[in-house]
Amino acid sequence: MNEKQYQLVKVIQKIELFRDFDASDVQRLLRVCKFRSYAQGDHIYTQGEASDEMLILLKGSLRVVGGSGEELARILPGMPIGEMGLFTGQPRSADIVSMDNSTAIVLRAVELKVLLSGAIAMHIKVLNNVIAILAQRVADTNRLSQTQVRLIKQLQSQTQTDGNDDDSDDDDDE
Repeated sequence: MNEKQYQLVKVIQKIELFRDFDASDVQRLLRVCKFRSYAQGDHIYTQGEASDEMLILLKGSLRVVGGSGEELARILPGMPIGEMGLFTGQPRSADIVSMDNSTAIVLRAVELKVLLSGAIAMHIKVLNNVIAILAQRVADTNRLSQTQVRLIKQLQSQTQTDGNDDDSDDDDDE
């Protein structure tokens, strides 16, 4: 394995979906991936379209753009886009636009399913990783919900206290 291949293997192994992949797993995965290049300003994905592939950025940078045109995030080398779409088929949640000349590898759901159907050990690793990712997202969402509930209760309490203060002020005026 040359230095470029070694670096590519390391990039893939850092992605949560492919955690615990050894070098031979990554090389099998790369055989079904396609390299793509994008020019600055290229529109790569559109919000609402089918999410049947994931992209791993190798060079350049991408913008994640919300429905009203605001930048939601930047994608830098080594970062994936659309990994959950491989399994859920949910539509894309934002537009992705290339900020400069960029290179990525793309993995389509169809090719991943074929690969994993013939590689049970890899399939188990991917499924375990998907479960871990989803469990973390649920935990994060629960924490956010709890924070929101506390904030709402604080605001309600504050509003009631302020409302009682106003009532007592009115009583003093009478």
